[in-house]
Amino acid sequence: MSAIDTLLERMIRGRGYRPETRDDVADILKGVFEERYHSQDWRHFQPRNALMLKEEQAAWAGWITSENPTSGAYQGTSFVWFPADEGSVATLCIGTGGFGPDGHLLARPGHRRRLKAMARLHDGRLWVKPDLLDLQSRVQDATARTWPAIDAALRVYGHVIYAAFPVRSPDAKQLLEDLLDLFFFEHGVRLTGKLKGRWEDRRRSMLASLFSRHGADEVARLLEERRFLVLQGPPGTGKTRLALEVAHRYGKATQVQFHPARTYEDFVVGLAPQTQAGQLAFEVKAGDLLRANEAAVQAGQHVLLIDEINRGDLARVLGEAIYLFEPGEPDREIDLPHAYKGERRLRLAPGLMVLATRNTADRSVARIDMAIRRRFGFLDIWPDLDVVRAQGDALAQECFEDALDVFTEHADDAGLDLTPGHAYFLDPRPDLATGLRPARIARRLRFELMPLLRTYVEERLLGPATGVVEELADRIAARVEATAS
Repeated sequence: MSAIDTLLERMIRGRGYRPETRDDVADILKGVFEERYHSQDWRHFQPRNALMLKEEQAAWAGWITSENPTSGAYQGTSFVWFPADEGSVATLCIGTGGFGPDGHLLARPGHRRRLKAMARLHDGRLWVKPDLLDLQSRVQDATARTWPAIDAALRVYGHVIYAAFPVRSPDAKQLLEDLLDLFFFEHGVRLTGKLKGRWEDRRRSMLASLFSRHGADEVARLLEERRFLVLQGPPGTGKTRLALEVAHRYGKATQVQFHPARTYEDFVVGLAPQTQAGQLAFEVKAGDLLRANEAAVQAGQHVLLIDEINRGDLARVLGEAIYLFEPGEPDREIDLPHAYKGERRLRLAPGLMVLATRNTADRSVARIDMAIRRRFGFLDIWPDLDVVRAQGDALAQECFEDALDVFTEHADDAGLDLTPGHAYFLDPRPDLATGLRPARIARRLRFELMPLLRTYVEERLLGPATGVVEELADRIAARVEATAS
């Protein structure tokens, strides 16, 4: 039996496992470490065993960092399990002595994001605290009820547990391995042999899980259900291309791009000057919304495609027409300021759908207000690692994975919206000779991606992460230069 299987078996037994000596547990913990990681790194950790405490006490065992004392309260992060009558709860904890040297680890967005991604990969079995630095809030009762009962441990340590999952059966093995590998990886420990390759695969899976993917079929289903939908995401993620693909499923779309100068008269209805018999006159002119609505009446279904919806002053552009955007209330009507084709009342055709795009990296425009948010569905479109991998270009894949690592590790939630999309790493002319593809990709990295990253740095759009993004830009520049030479 492998060391990890032995550890798992002891966890499943819960309080039924009563080690005869402290060394029994220490031997298992050291065996797991030596089975998976470089033995030279063992000096940075120490095993702890408090499994022999009485039932009403908070029994536990696990790994803590070596700079701590061999007994009593400790600082920093640890991997600990708490036994129950049936099974155990495996956790990542903060020592009751405080953050210690691991404060920087817990403060980095990447640690929380990897834990969240791991939770998604394991169908939500891993619980992750919303704020890893919060030592005031405790594990919620609703969460604890899904675990084996560890009431004493929760009373004593419920405020310092920041990630946890139940261990009741052998099917917890992969999650146990993932959380162990993540804990030691975050502390700079090196994996060995095949386990190194396994962890790299898991890291890529977590990275892909951080950025959810949505295909045209899913967008079309959501559009038909919701009627009014915004695809939002960083630059270069293919939002407009995806929107066009979906919109054209319903025939020729009415396509418009918003900008600060766009008005109500352009979008809904207005007056256009014209000359009649030498006299200046005005005629009522239908805007994009009225034209799209007419097309929906005639065709049964029609899409109004709005590119860069947040670049317009939406309150000014929509006016009272915002009242019509209620997907569950098709009978709503408004009075137009001018009668169009003899009709002053406007009701949206049931088959009219509005599909918009929004660039989340554009800080030059105002945020979408709550009135719009309530009426539209919003779908995040993120960079797609698989698209770049499928292209088969080593330089593009290496640079893209490096960029994703940097942004997910160091950028805050607002900064993550600036992550360069996969389009910056793809051949701009896939229709041309494939033999010249590496050179075209290198030029795209140099003349499109590099200026984008330099702009982020010069304008300090990423706050504390600006320095690491500047280092990223330098690394990519060096790789492009090496390829050219």
